[in-house]
Amino acid sequence: MRDKARQGATQRGNAAMFSGKGIDYQETEIHQVWWPTINVGDFEARRGVPADMSPEKIAALLFAAVEQVNIELAPYQQRQIEQGYNSAEAVQGGATMQGINRLCHLYQTAVFARAKADLLPEYATGQMRKVGDTVAEREPETRESLLAESQVHIRTIFGKRRASAMLL
Repeated sequence: MRDKARQGATQRGNAAMFSGKGIDYQETEIHQVWWPTINVGDFEARRGVPADMSPEKIAALLFAAVEQVNIELAPYQQRQIEQGYNSAEAVQGGATMQGINRLCHLYQTAVFARAKADLLPEYATGQMRKVGDTVAEREPETRESLLAESQVHIRTIFGKRRASAMLL
């Protein structure tokens, strides 16, 4: 699953490097019983994480995002288990891309958006002066946008529209 998706991202990442050095993405994986395995290197490649950020911090923030999304999706997961699905990969319906079903793609995108939102404050540290200043200025709205993106994907998994109204 991750090799095809990462290949294109690696080529883009290498083209963007001014130093001529390639980007080494982590091979750390977050294994789960029902949801798909999340690869930290895939997150780094797809979400454009700067190469000089701490690998341990990136992995820890991604792990936290996985757990946060899992908590929100626990009722959905329980319903699927009750219907006889033993993994997210087994759930059928919707489009597939590169062998990845709709559910797994939405899940991974929700996790990656949540993790990137949590990672944004790290961009504004002293390691990245000019870039950090720009990111620090835009960080609140960018973070909110990424959290909203994560919620849209979670709502889609539950079969809900982007927004809804409820009578009180």
